[in-house]
Amino acid sequence: MLIDIHCHSNLYLVLEEIIKEAKNVGVEKIISVGMSFTSLERILEISDKYDIIYPALGIHPEEVKMNENIKNQLDLVMGIIKRNYKKICAIGEIGLDHHFVKDKELYPLQKDIFEIMLELAQELNLPVNLHTKGAEKVVFDMLPSYNIPNINIHWYSGPEQFLNSAIDRGYYFSITPAISYSPAVKKTVLNVDVEHLLLESDGPVKYSGKIGTPAMIRDVLNTISKLKKIDSKDLEKQIENNTKTIFPKIF
Repeated sequence: MLIDIHCHSNLYLVLEEIIKEAKNVGVEKIISVGMSFTSLERILEISDKYDIIYPALGIHPEEVKMNENIKNQLDLVMGIIKRNYKKICAIGEIGLDHHFVKDKELYPLQKDIFEIMLELAQELNLPVNLHTKGAEKVVFDMLPSYNIPNINIHWYSGPEQFLNSAIDRGYYFSITPAISYSPAVKKTVLNVDVEHLLLESDGPVKYSGKIGTPAMIRDVLNTISKLKKIDSKDLEKQIENNTKTIFPKIF
């Protein structure tokens, strides 16, 4: 069984085709992660409609530059998450971003939102799906203050010193189709034990101009198999077990 643990399914124009394509290559579960205030209800609707999709709700760190009202909407966000905590399998996509968000005046608000999301994860005893781009040190410095059941680092491509710190702490790492061309993603795969690897599409993000889809995680698995010199069927079973450990509510 293949599981895409990080996808923005609400952003596809024809979701039925995306799901059909995914099922054809053996993808049986897709975690749909939230990004914005407006996306949360839509993700819940989609998860109610499609058995293959499981919701994870949170506020993406880029929302501070995309939505000038996000600070005033946080109580509503928390309300949506708390009301639906039995349905959701994780808090995400959350974190910090100092790469795509250039305006440093937005960093305090970004951090405040991240802290609120971490506190929610702790309160609801849910794992987190994290974005750390350009802010790896700050994120990893913050995490030990919270008692969170499990932590996944989405699409890690940062400095090796922070990668090693996260490995030592037992964090998980979800690998995207960027493995086909990104030296940083390949380094992550080579350094992380197979017991802590997961698969994700991050669709519909584009890879070399091609829209990412959950079906692509089959190729990601095969590439990891070659890099780690592990039989693909054995690797698939191991990653399925990893996913059961970190996201038990989808099983």
